[in-house]
Parts: sequence; C-alpha cells; structure tokens
Amino acid sequence: MNSSRIVAAVIGAAAVIGAGTARAETFYLAQKSELCVDVEGGRFAEGTPIILWPCHGKPPQLLDYDPVRKVVVARADRSLCVDDIVGQGLALVRCNATRMRWAHDPRSALMRSQDGRCWDARGGRLEPRTRMILWPCHGRANQQFYYF
Repeated sequence: MNSSRIVAAVIGAAAVIGAGTARAETFYLAQKSELCVDVEGGRFAEGTPIILWPCHGKPPQLLDYDPVRKVVVARADRSLCVDDIVGQGLALVRCNATRMRWAHDPRSALMRSQDGRCWDARGGRLEPRTRMILWPCHGRANQQFYYF
C-alpha cells in the first residue's frame, strides 16, 4: 500500500485520505476529515482540554474507544479518559473518576453521553483549536465524528 494514501471503508463507502492526513484509531470530523479530536498541546494531565486539531496520528490523537466500558482512553496514559468537566467542556480526567459513559453510533457518527448529549465542536466551528463540549444532540456537522 502506498504510504501517502490510505483507503478506508466508512459506512460502506470508500473514503480516500490524502497525504499529510494521518490517523490511527482516533475520532475525526465526518465532513472535514483532516481535523481530529486531540489532547491540547499533547499534555497528558488531568483537566487538559480536548480540541480539534489537524490529524497527525501522534499520541495526542490516539484515543481508544471501549464500547464495553463506554469510555474513551488516552493511549499515551491509560489512566486518563475523556470526560465532561461541567462549565468547561471535554477534558482528560482520571478514568476511575469519569462521570460520562459514551456510545458511538457509526451510522449517525454521533458520540452520545448517557444523558443524551453529544460531542460537539463549540459554536459549530470546524477549525483547529475549537474546544470540544457536550451539547444537546442535533446531528449537524460539528457533532459528526468517525472513529478509525
């Protein structure tokens, strides 16, 4: 396989990802696939915000979704999980202290919490440095994330 191109099947359709866009088990925007969910600044510490950032496939973007435990774990530090910090947005917290349980639906590309809210790029902004928050589910582009 040519290393500058990766071909991935997403919901029955082939998506071609160009050179410079790297992914390895991360969440990325369905309609702007060059942006991934990222641990801000690559800082693996409690309270570090979760943001959108250009996909590069390095540790800040390597997030493991566990559909059985319903958590999203930072691969670089498996003691840290993605959770909602009230009034701030999505951030890293100790996995044993998470409040939210996540369910990812590949058909709708929504990541829902147990209280029915969804991962959301704040303000509908599909650009780097946008803070990830929880928001009532509406299914528009700023809430659609594939996991690959």
